[in-house]
Amino acid sequence: LPISGLLSMIKRIPLTNIIGDNGNAYFSMAFDTYTFFFLFCGYAAPAVVAKMTSARCSKGQFRNTRRVWNVSMALTLGGGLLCTLLMLFLSDFLAGSIYGEPLSAVAMKILSINIVLASVLGLYRGFFQGMGTMVPTSVSRFLEEVLCLAVMLIAAGNMGEYGAKVGALLQNRNYEQAFGAAGGVLGLTIGSAVPLLFLLVVFAMFQSSFRKKERKDMGKGTESYRRIVRILVLSTLPVVLIALVTQGSVIVDQIMFLKLSPTSRDTITQWGVFSGKYRILANMPGVVITAVCASLVPAISVSNASMNIGRLKDKAQMLIRLSVLLALPAAVFFAVMADTLIPALFKVGEMELAAKLLRIGSIAIVFQALSMALSGVLQGLERERNVLINSFISFCVHVITLYVLIGKVKMDITGVVVAVIVLFALLFILNLVSIQRRLALRIDWGRMIGIPVISAGVSGVVIFLINRLLTEKISSGVMSWICFLVGTLIYIALILALHGISERELKEIPGGEIIIFLGKAFRLM
Repeated sequence: LPISGLLSMIKRIPLTNIIGDNGNAYFSMAFDTYTFFFLFCGYAAPAVVAKMTSARCSKGQFRNTRRVWNVSMALTLGGGLLCTLLMLFLSDFLAGSIYGEPLSAVAMKILSINIVLASVLGLYRGFFQGMGTMVPTSVSRFLEEVLCLAVMLIAAGNMGEYGAKVGALLQNRNYEQAFGAAGGVLGLTIGSAVPLLFLLVVFAMFQSSFRKKERKDMGKGTESYRRIVRILVLSTLPVVLIALVTQGSVIVDQIMFLKLSPTSRDTITQWGVFSGKYRILANMPGVVITAVCASLVPAISVSNASMNIGRLKDKAQMLIRLSVLLALPAAVFFAVMADTLIPALFKVGEMELAAKLLRIGSIAIVFQALSMALSGVLQGLERERNVLINSFISFCVHVITLYVLIGKVKMDITGVVVAVIVLFALLFILNLVSIQRRLALRIDWGRMIGIPVISAGVSGVVIFLINRLLTEKISSGVMSWICFLVGTLIYIALILALHGISERELKEIPGGEIIIFLGKAFRLM
């Protein structure tokens, strides 16, 4: 999952170099609209179906498992088709009247097909995970990423060339970027269609053995379809509502920025820089942090269920400490290396603006990581209601901040970044207050915050000096790698030497054993 998440972001870099900043804006309009509709029909399906399937299979209730599958497929397929049709027929209206960019409708119409494909694909993955196997999911994800990347780059180039010819006839250069973005989203659609066919074949092969298990069903009672529907809806609703509040802010940001910005500004290019350069890089640490911390959330749930308050507090503090340890060096690296990193990754479009956004928005990485970690703690405590309320309050303040900065102060795209910082900072504070009311954590601020800040600060100074001294002698790409490796080594060495994390804590996280081995080898712990 983390590798897949990172790849989905990394492949946007070569795409950006093909379609440019304007193309990125069109791509973002289509993708963010797709994400909004997808939340209603497919976002929560994999996790919910996996949980319900696993619960029944573990008890030998294979008839009920079949019923869960039937209900899930009916709801997902029906919802997916409805959302696909809505996005397809509303594309021209959304592109022209809401976003103010009619050319983005081309990409929207192509991507609308992916709503039903991705929803059903996620459902199959959730079913197989619930049955206790990750092989079909892993293979399908590999196919998805490879095909998506290949088709995305080939189609973006070819359709961009076609768009350039159309644009030449109509005397509108934006057709090239719009059709290039459409080629990019075509990669997403093909990337879902082929893995879905693969899982359909695997599912068909699996049916004979599953029917044998149904005939030997140990379950005494058969669940009614009404009960299963109710469980599915109640399990899905909190996840969807939280996602709507947290992820829906992207669409609101996009609409407000495009509508409130003065017409004299090149708003489409600015939004392309924000969505295709800044946001891609700023979200990468979050994917890694979520993956590393994911293993601790079930442990919090178990401790909460068993009322083991001591272990519950330990796990909650560990989750917060890990998010700080991972987010701070990433934020420092982006802030220090922005002017070198952006040209190393991107070859076209605005570079100075992208670097400026990355420097300013680097602090958002820390607040985002902390708010995500604390949301995980609250979910482990079965306090989804607190997460929803805190997210909604933060979202409202974020919208007000954005309106003031863009509509009244007349800031450029930087105002969106500042509003995002406000969103995650407030969400972090509210989540922390909610947790303290439940657990009353005694946080060692020196060890949890002080040591990571010192370690990240020292590593930041070192890579800043290396970058300044060698920037004219080494290419930006090589320089970025050198500074990343040097900064990482210095940061880890200082964290271990200053006892920012213990050996016991390292054993609980993925890859911790390697750090323990290296730390002992170099006598740092």
